Amino acid sequence: MSRRAPIPDQYYQRGDVYILHLDPPYKHAAHYSGFTPEQGDGVQARVAEHAAGGAAAARLMQVQHEAGGTFRIGRVWHGVTREREVRVKESSAAKYCLICRGQPEVDLDLPPEPGARWVANEPDPGPWGPPDPHITPEVIRLVDQLIAGWTQPKAPQVEMEAGA
Repeated sequence: MSRRAPIPDQYYQRGDVYILHLDPPYKHAAHYSGFTPEQGDGVQARVAEHAAGGAAAARLMQVQHEAGGTFRIGRVWHGVTREREVRVKESSAAKYCLICRGQPEVDLDLPPEPGARWVANEPDPGPWGPPDPHITPEVIRLVDQLIAGWTQPKAPQVEMEAGA
């Protein structure tokens, strides 16, 4: 299993992240997650490469193909950063896979339906994660006041001589 960190310049590259649900699971692997950049041919072309099981497919997808297994598209995020793929790989893909949640497979040939939960992008929280619901405008004002107090120039401290 490869857990390589992406090259820093590519970490914030935009594109599509997808999860493939393996039928049946190959040994311990039940999912494969991947990324295809915006400049590339897109998710459809990359999924076709995986389905063919040839040299362009990921190794897991090659051995799944050789073993006679198939896969379904479990989820697709369009227009997100590569960071999403890293987060999916660092955690369990099953918690993001809509097939594991009992929802239908994503059909890449159909246009997204309005309000279709499995097609819509989740908001990309960026490098700092989702906003904390406990940080209210009042808390932000208080923090700004503290920072302003800390950054104001202070009067120089004059040393007093003893007995003067």
